[in-house]
Amino acid sequence: MSTRICGARVFDGERPVGVATVVVDGDVITAVEPGEHEPAADDVDARGATLLPGLVDGHVHLRGAGNLGQDLRHGVTTVLDMFSAPPQFTAMLRRRAANRHDEADLRSSGLMAGAVDGWPAVMLPPDPGGWRMPGLSGPEDAERYVADRVREGSDYLKVFVENAADVTRPTLSPETVTAVCAAARAHGLATVAHAPTRWAFTTARDAGVDVLTHLPLDGPLDDDGLAGLTVVPTMTMMAALTDAASQRALLADPRLIARLPDDVVRGLRAGDRGGLPTSSASGAAYEHAADNLRRLLAAGATVVAGTDANDVPGRPAAVMHGASLHLELELLAGCGMSPADVLAAATSRAADVFALPDRGRIAAGKRADLLLVDGDPTVDVTATRALRTVWRAGVAHDLSHPAHAACSDDVGPVRAGH
Repeated sequence: MSTRICGARVFDGERPVGVATVVVDGDVITAVEPGEHEPAADDVDARGATLLPGLVDGHVHLRGAGNLGQDLRHGVTTVLDMFSAPPQFTAMLRRRAANRHDEADLRSSGLMAGAVDGWPAVMLPPDPGGWRMPGLSGPEDAERYVADRVREGSDYLKVFVENAADVTRPTLSPETVTAVCAAARAHGLATVAHAPTRWAFTTARDAGVDVLTHLPLDGPLDDDGLAGLTVVPTMTMMAALTDAASQRALLADPRLIARLPDDVVRGLRAGDRGGLPTSSASGAAYEHAADNLRRLLAAGATVVAGTDANDVPGRPAAVMHGASLHLELELLAGCGMSPADVLAAATSRAADVFALPDRGRIAAGKRADLLLVDGDPTVDVTATRALRTVWRAGVAHDLSHPAHAACSDDVGPVRAGH
């Protein structure tokens, strides 16, 4: 069945291209027809609105399918999980997401590489069924770690270098990080590093990590060596780690909380951070992260939007699935990115960096993951919050009224961390 979306301003994933009609057949975009056309009775009248590719969150952690439903209700059609456990649960979530249209699509790193007795192993006590989080004791463990993730179906690999919230635990040696990167390349997988401190960022960069996620909170990066890097800054998490009242930005905009569960909003208003600590790194401050993003932008680094969205069982967390990506876009713009550049960071650029060639752009032959919003986010990026309709693989979901967006079933706990 063909759908015509008529009269919207179109942001194609890279730039605004003016008013056009976008034709969808099944789960694929079949045509983009420039110019204004009078909508027929069966067409989607999108006049006055903006059509853009479905948003991609380049850094999340999943507890269950309910997170994916919440993402979709905020216009996020693809999420990139950066560590959930155990492996069989992550695999189940991936299979489920691939066969549903009311949840965001999912790619995952699977288990994260970390030091023995370090993060993230200390977060995950042994499972009653006998499973336990593996740790790497040195470079000699790198090939085994990577081969295990390949067997489990990981789409890319995540390396935990140092935790800004607790810098007291053992860390991977620089040699081990380098060995993981080399083994990943041999298996054709990209690597992503958890790097929220200057030491971690520099270690990951020098080891050859493909994507650095988070930004140092403990001081400025050296300007040398920033050109050519790819980063997922997660400014929403950087704010949450340095400001116990960071959720005020979420609560201040009714458009952001309209699709969150009532009990979660009540908890946020009461100051519940879901157990999320503030950083223990010496001198940690959000402005360090913001300054480091400006330095990276000046050096020509590639920036992908991501939030570090997470969900603590039974309580709200400070970085909410779906809603927080809209906050992230505003924070990126606040660091000097143009609205169009910010939107590209959450659409085409995310798709390019994480090897998703079928999405992230509005063009014939691309997957019909689309978002229709009132207003013009290429002028005011916060207009992405004025949600009207999201198409996930060509299936439309009305977002104009929060009551239309019922919660997806949660399918049980997944233990996850930053």
